[in-house]
Amino acid sequence: MSNQFEPLDPEEVVVLKNDYCKILIGQPTFRIRELTERAIFMLKRTDSILSKDGWNKNQEPWVTEGVQAKTLRYGAENWQEGKVRMRIIVEFCPNDPGVEEIAVPNEPESPSEPESPLDEIRRMIDEPNP
Repeated sequence: MSNQFEPLDPEEVVVLKNDYCKILIGQPTFRIRELTERAIFMLKRTDSILSKDGWNKNQEPWVTEGVQAKTLRYGAENWQEGKVRMRIIVEFCPNDPGVEEIAVPNEPESPSEPESPLDEIRRMIDEPNP
């Protein structure tokens, strides 16, 4: 097993192999979006680490547009001003990273549909008129 973790898309689905691995969500099958939304909800609810009154409107930008800050990054000579925000990212590392994924379309292609809407018009023009 490698350590090549990659972020999962919010709409991708995870099925946990072991029921005891459940975290934040009471079921073994969920979309990534559901897990991250639940994590943000729990963060907002945990008043002991945020403030005595819990999550407030001043803390909301941490998970939306970001808050004003400055950073001194590796290799930088000076501080850089901007915004910082918090994101919850769920990553996946395949057991066999050498196996290529096969993209499966969500909807089957219909052979009766023209490739372009103009193809149907072209056929109508080319057909002899009775």
